[in-house]
Amino acid sequence: MKKISSINKYIKNMEGKVVGIGINDKSVIEEIDKNNKIYECDLLDSINISGDLKGKKKRKKYIKKIRKRYKKNNIDYVIIDPTNLFRKLKFLIKDTIYINKKYIYVYMNKDYDYDLIIKRYRRYTKDIKIIKCDDGIIIKIDCKNAKNNYFKDKIYYILDTLSNISDLIGDILVG
Repeated sequence: MKKISSINKYIKNMEGKVVGIGINDKSVIEEIDKNNKIYECDLLDSINISGDLKGKKKRKKYIKKIRKRYKKNNIDYVIIDPTNLFRKLKFLIKDTIYINKKYIYVYMNKDYDYDLIIKRYRRYTKDIKIIKCDDGIIIKIDCKNAKNNYFKDKIYYILDTLSNISDLIGDILVG
């Protein structure tokens, strides 16, 4: 079995524009920094790193209006660590499908509920590959044939909100 740090193997093969969301692992950021084929990298809701990504355009911004900032199919790769992004997940999934034109990589620990993420990404594309590692899981989502629809996005937003509310009520009743 591979370790979750095998995300670095995928980063070595990336080229073009990359957006990292919620990355809290310094080894992943260092691997992006080493790759000379990546000419633009934005880190959203990631750890505060000292120094620059050498020669790469780096922005430390928060997840707000990423559709407006990146436009449709403008980003080559998106790397996501969803451990601290549970509340933003219903926005994040539809927006990453919208801005991406190649692959989305989601990596997380084994104790994270990855079935929810896979279920929500399957709404847009069926090309999802799950890579099990020793200490986590990497989900590779192919966005080349992914489709967005304004009305479906609104319906999914309402369904996800209702699901979150029912989970919250269940937690309150149990706790």
